[in-house]
Amino acid sequence: MKARVLVAVCGLAALGPERQAQPGSIAITNVTVINPADTGAPPRNQTILIRDGVIQEVGPAGRVRLPRDVRQVDGRGKFAIPGLWDSHVHFMNTGPSALPLLLAHGVTTVREMGGYLDSTRAWQARMAAGLLAGPRIITPGPLLESSRYLQGVRERSAQPGQEQLAARVLPYRMGVEDAEAARRAIDSLAALGVDFVKFRTVGSAEGYYALLREAKRAGVPVAGHAPGVVGPETASDSGQADLEHAFFPPFTSLPPERRDSLIERLVRNGTWYTPTLVVSQAVTLSGDSAERLIFGARATELDERRRYASAWLLGWWRMQVDERKADTSSARARAVQEMYRSSLEDVRRMQAAGVRLLAGTDAGSVLVYPGFSLHEELALLVYRAGLSSRQALRAATIEPARFARLDDRFGTIAPGKVADLVLLDADPFADIRNTRRIFGVVQAGRWLGRGELDRMLQVIRTQD
Repeated sequence: MKARVLVAVCGLAALGPERQAQPGSIAITNVTVINPADTGAPPRNQTILIRDGVIQEVGPAGRVRLPRDVRQVDGRGKFAIPGLWDSHVHFMNTGPSALPLLLAHGVTTVREMGGYLDSTRAWQARMAAGLLAGPRIITPGPLLESSRYLQGVRERSAQPGQEQLAARVLPYRMGVEDAEAARRAIDSLAALGVDFVKFRTVGSAEGYYALLREAKRAGVPVAGHAPGVVGPETASDSGQADLEHAFFPPFTSLPPERRDSLIERLVRNGTWYTPTLVVSQAVTLSGDSAERLIFGARATELDERRRYASAWLLGWWRMQVDERKADTSSARARAVQEMYRSSLEDVRRMQAAGVRLLAGTDAGSVLVYPGFSLHEELALLVYRAGLSSRQALRAATIEPARFARLDDRFGTIAPGKVADLVLLDADPFADIRNTRRIFGVVQAGRWLGRGELDRMLQVIRTQD
């Protein structure tokens, strides 16, 4: 229990922009307030009164008494949604330019899924001091990996074009092979004050069970890939809080009745699932197609997002694209296409069954651009996986707040909550793609209008 207290205090204190709250008051008037956690029709002609970074009152326009010095934002014809969360981001791949890029796209909080903790803490301190614009960061610190994976990275780094792989990958990863290594890793992470634990690979079933046991002792949830050393059913039964990415075998290997049985297990255990459809879609592109879109002579014409890719991100993508280009087999193409199609149907089935879904992107993976990609993920959840717009927005607002155990402060637009919200020019319930039509962002009471957001984007485009 002592470790959990340490994690709670250090983690919440280090989230980031909390102290950026502007003095005085802001009132967004005559706006439609959309809380995806609610089930009724969104109330129209509302006023949201914000003071010192906290929502003080939400009510019908004309009934909310406004302070004399309040700054008013006309919300007529606008739609307010809670600040968005991206539940799967890798800053060690994207570089720091992703911070303002995410915020400019309405992402006020992210769940970093493993990275350089010293860099993250430095960014959090600068954001808290108002010196850097970016989202709050929930972080596990370094990733946990099997010794076999770490050795494989060293071997791959000896191959042409992959020389920088070990230098970029190994510093933020910790090996977990057995029970003793798991205990040491959890003790170390708890002392660092991480918000949760993230593993990618585990060397043995013994190490995996020990990892879950020690994390439970420390009071921190565990998120990760399907462990491999045990099946996903066992992972859910054993207490893994969240499963990442497409982990079901394709339908040709696992029939619907078996899939439904596993889905029922996830519901019964309250296991979260972060499908990251946008990265599964990106993986279906061949190496040559990715090369053309990222490094080709017409890359910025073919994809406007390419203008916002930092040199650090492009360096990572260069290695990944070269590796993908080396595998031109038709078997790979068939496998990734089949996996993507199956994952769309799996998300549909999970939502219908009641699995707790989180919207995440794996930002930093090839062609998964920070900020942009969350809106793509929401569109895929609705138009390809069959969720309603409300369900998709829940996965990007209240559900990640609940996973982080911060739903008493974030995830809804309500009195007493931190003032994180996005003001849209059009109704996202009518078309989820309207989340891209951002009029302004409020983060911890700080108003960022369209002009300021555009200036942030311009700086990113010219930084390299």
